[in-house]
Amino acid sequence: MPKISEHLALLILAFHLPFVCIAEQSSTQQPNQKTVTLSSGEWPPYTSIDIKGEGVFTQVAVKSFEIMGYSVKIKYYPWKRSYFLAANGQLDGSLAWAPTPERKKDFLFSDPVIFATKVFFHLKSFKFNWSTLEDIKYLRTIATKQYTYGEDFDQAAKEELINVIYSNSDEQKLNMLLAGRADLIPLEKLVGIYLLKYKIGEPKAARVTFHQKPLQNTPICVVISKKIDPQRARVLLHNFNSGLAKLRANGSYDKIMRDL
Repeated sequence: MPKISEHLALLILAFHLPFVCIAEQSSTQQPNQKTVTLSSGEWPPYTSIDIKGEGVFTQVAVKSFEIMGYSVKIKYYPWKRSYFLAANGQLDGSLAWAPTPERKKDFLFSDPVIFATKVFFHLKSFKFNWSTLEDIKYLRTIATKQYTYGEDFDQAAKEELINVIYSNSDEQKLNMLLAGRADLIPLEKLVGIYLLKYKIGEPKAARVTFHQKPLQNTPICVVISKKIDPQRARVLLHNFNSGLAKLRANGSYDKIMRDL
């Protein structure tokens, strides 16, 4: 093999070096395909940065991805910003959302992780019973912004067939109920029990009860943004659903839920 002169070798190296650097830089800028970044808001006991395991929903979501070989980053924001960042593709997706026609424009929805049961909370001093939404049309009801309470309730509120005003959080509307500013508040049952025990506390919590009739039973899901690469979105959704099924099959899902 003929020898290459030192001068020629340096010229060849100088010519190729910029392309090597560009290739290496491009490689380092590629996102880690096995890392999933999701947003969430505060919804204890399901999702919260301040409680054990960041909540049972978060634990199930993280473990469903991990069992499929992913690492997961959860970033907490106010709910509106949590939705916005994921919907715009700045994150892979978000926890924990109920499917609605509007949300389906922005996201792919996973198989249900939990089913949330919303009921009407009220003061024990207020004698309350209901069968249809007609029974509450003259009562003062406080719901939470950005939440859905079922198609019938949402539509009745939109058409002002029932008397609904909105708060910024579930805890805020519980305090409004205790202050006498509402007759009813629709609230996920376990969330309400958690807030009364850990946020409101006694003796105020003892003044509140709830009606057993469900207002809504709704699936709560992990969502994947439609603004990220479509193939990545489909793969993430498929793998999450597969991981969730494995957690249910091996007993891990039930173990997490027993700790609720």
